[in-house]
Amino acid sequence: MKTKFLILMAGILLTVTFGSIHSFAGEVEILVNKLVEKEILNPVEAQIIMDETKQAIANELSQGKSVSTPGWVQKMTFKGDLRLRYQWNKKEAKVERHRGRYRFRLGAKANVVDKVKVGFGFCSGGTDPRSTNQTMTNTFETPDLRLDYAYMQWSPKTWLDFYGGKSKRKAIIRQNSDLLWDSDINIEGGAFVINKSCGMKTDLLISFGSLVLDESSSDISDPVMYFSQAGINWKIGNSFSLKPTITYYDAYNVKDDSLDHSEGTNSLDSNDCFIYDYNVVNPELELAVKTSCSKVPYFSLFGGYASNLDPDEDNEGYLFGLKFGDKKVKKKGQWQFKYTCRQLEKDAWLDTFPDSDFYGGKTGVKGSETILQYALAKNVILGFDYYCSEKINAPVVTEEILQVDLLLKF
Repeated sequence: MKTKFLILMAGILLTVTFGSIHSFAGEVEILVNKLVEKEILNPVEAQIIMDETKQAIANELSQGKSVSTPGWVQKMTFKGDLRLRYQWNKKEAKVERHRGRYRFRLGAKANVVDKVKVGFGFCSGGTDPRSTNQTMTNTFETPDLRLDYAYMQWSPKTWLDFYGGKSKRKAIIRQNSDLLWDSDINIEGGAFVINKSCGMKTDLLISFGSLVLDESSSDISDPVMYFSQAGINWKIGNSFSLKPTITYYDAYNVKDDSLDHSEGTNSLDSNDCFIYDYNVVNPELELAVKTSCSKVPYFSLFGGYASNLDPDEDNEGYLFGLKFGDKKVKKKGQWQFKYTCRQLEKDAWLDTFPDSDFYGGKTGVKGSETILQYALAKNVILGFDYYCSEKINAPVVTEEILQVDLLLKF
């Protein structure tokens, strides 16, 4: 056996010296098969060697120690997706619209030094922070590719992270719905995130920080948003989990000012400036169940409430929903159904942030959303999303949207 491994190691040494990491594993496999053919190795020994070789390569890459691959490649991980969409819009007293749309995103994360990472991503779309969609139009016009996020993540403890720059919002502010935040919005500023196990199958979730909303060159009254969030993730036995959270938002220097990308549905003065502060309390709750049914392995009920403490009326919002099927839709055959109903009054929340597909991201609206997703293959997902929404107050105008998506992840 010793002689066999000496012969094998000599072959591997030549492969490493003159080959690249991308072809290394394949060349080792060819070499091992040849040794099996010559009866120098038996099939069991060959499989053991191949498994150990693949594991060693994976360990080298994860530790940035491979001599055959540039260091910057070993420090980075990439991911992305392409979404193709057919969209139908129908609003009362307006002509139906049929649109072809697509979205492309590419992101990466790099290890800089121990406990410090940099993340960045690019996406299609324009300057609207609530949309990365690109509509098929303008005679094959070449669209833009923009910076979606670019942030530093410092992790001084395993349970503590600091984010600075333009960060991925979902990693910092945890929400079970898009009642307040459109899923495409990424935030700018700094924040701390704590995710610490407290024993008894309970994780403590805390985040707080300061977000920049706008910058003025003429004075120091820049609109900012301070936020703090606390919650727990409590696993009850092997089947149930309960996740209550409460978030407080303090939009500072927003009153008597205006914000870009506002829909103009909040209460405004004669200069189109906000007449209220937006100090919003947002409790949420989710109950999830892992079932024993193989066809419906997951079920959850969730909801949230929002109240702006400044005005005395038109200052509340809520969302209730359920979902069942698979918890995540990734592998072939996995599926999920989701239904939500919501109401967001005129001054419950800044109208620059809610889901842009739900009545254009406006406030003073109510309605429902129905989603069905099915994985045609691994990372190939077919989705149907139907919105039915309307204004709360007269004149009541109903809008319907149907989106048919094909999502490809890589």
